[in-house]
Amino acid sequence: MAHPILPDGDADWEVCEDNGFVYKRRRRHLSSLVGSLPADSAEELRRNHRVRKKRCLITIRDRYQREVEQWEDLSASLLRLASPPPEATSEAGTSSVASPRSFHLSPPAIDGLILELETQEAIFKKILDLCDCADLFCEAQEDRLTQSLLDLPIWGSPRALMRSLCD
Repeated sequence: MAHPILPDGDADWEVCEDNGFVYKRRRRHLSSLVGSLPADSAEELRRNHRVRKKRCLITIRDRYQREVEQWEDLSASLLRLASPPPEATSEAGTSSVASPRSFHLSPPAIDGLILELETQEAIFKKILDLCDCADLFCEAQEDRLTQSLLDLPIWGSPRALMRSLCD
């Protein structure tokens, strides 16, 4: 907070000190500031405060409402996943016996799925080979760094260390 320090002999300027920072600024006259404020400024300030408070509360309410809707959507999707699918019943007379769903694929569809599976397996093998290669590279780099640290003269005798530091 700026604290004005009154200078000697200069009526238009005041010296201010703000947390160790000293500067000079024009003196503000309170009579000019009071004249520019409306007479009902207290009522205006209260009204503006209520409007800002209402706007903030509406924003918070909307944010919470969106969050509640997201949680409801997640809950509904979880319930849909957890509930078993309704079983189809035959309407031809035996309503208590559920018709078993048979899953038939044609031979070309099976061949296509097998081919896709083999392709994915080949991709996984290539990725595994690349990971092994990267792992070997990292181990070699680590060994080089370790060896360079072990080759430093500080691991020798103290006299050898002093000689290397003096050179």
